[in-house]
Amino acid sequence: MDRDKLLGMSFRKVYDCLVAKAERKSRTKAEVDEVICWLTGYSTSSIEAACVSGLSYGDFFRNAPQMNPNRKLITGSICGIKVQDIEDPLIQDIRYLDKLVDELAKGKPMESILRSADSALWTCPTCGRTFKRKNQSHYCGNKPKTIDEYILQQAEPARPCLRAIRETIRGTLPDAEEKISWSMPTYSRGKNLIQFAASKNHIGLYPGPEAVERFSDELDTLGLKHSKGTIRIPYQEKATDLPLELVARIATWCQERA
Repeated sequence: MDRDKLLGMSFRKVYDCLVAKAERKSRTKAEVDEVICWLTGYSTSSIEAACVSGLSYGDFFRNAPQMNPNRKLITGSICGIKVQDIEDPLIQDIRYLDKLVDELAKGKPMESILRSADSALWTCPTCGRTFKRKNQSHYCGNKPKTIDEYILQQAEPARPCLRAIRETIRGTLPDAEEKISWSMPTYSRGKNLIQFAASKNHIGLYPGPEAVERFSDELDTLGLKHSKGTIRIPYQEKATDLPLELVARIATWCQERA
C-alpha cells in the first residue's frame, strides 16, 4: 500500500480490521488492546478516544506516548517483508503492530508476543546453550551418535516404549541403515524411510505425508493424532499396548514405496 494512503487512513478503520482478524481466530478485542498499549504506551481509554476522534493512523503512531523500546526484538515477515529491515521508522512501527496482531491470530501466547529483554533468549542452566523459547526442548551435552544413546538420554519411563518402536522398525526393515539424522532415530536405504522421536507425552513417528495419508483411516480408528508427515503415539504403561503392528505395516509401506 502507498505510504501516504496508509498513514492517512482512519485509525478506527484499521483498528476494526485488526480486532476482526484476531476475533476470527478466537482471540479478543481486549488482547488487541493489550498489544497496542504495550507497543505504543497508549491506555485503553486513549485507544477508544482515538477511535471516535477521527485520528489518522499515521498520527496515532506519531503521537504515541512511549513506543516500547523492546519492539526492536520483534522479527519476522509481514507481506513478505522483514519488519526488522524496514528503514522508515514510522512504517516500521506500524508493521510491528501488524506482526504482533498476526502472532496473536496464530495463537501465540501473550507472554511471548510482548517481548522483554529478559525473554529475548533463554539460557539452559544445565548446558549453557541459548534458545529463542524458554525451556525449549534440546539435548544437553553432546548429541547422541547412536539410537541406543538417544534412548538413554530420554526420560526413564519413556524408554521401554521407545525401545519397542525401535525393535519393531528394525525387525521390519532388517536391511535398513540405523542412524541418527536431524537428531532423531532414522532408518534409511539410500534415503530416509522412517524416523521417530521422543516428545513429552508421545512418540512422534515420521513416515512422510504420503504414508500418513495412506493410513489415516486406521489412525483415526485408533484415535491417534496425525498431521502432514507426523503421527503422535501416546506413551503406554506397557510397551506392548503400543500399536506396534500398525507401525510395522507403515514401515513396510515406506520401504516398498522407496
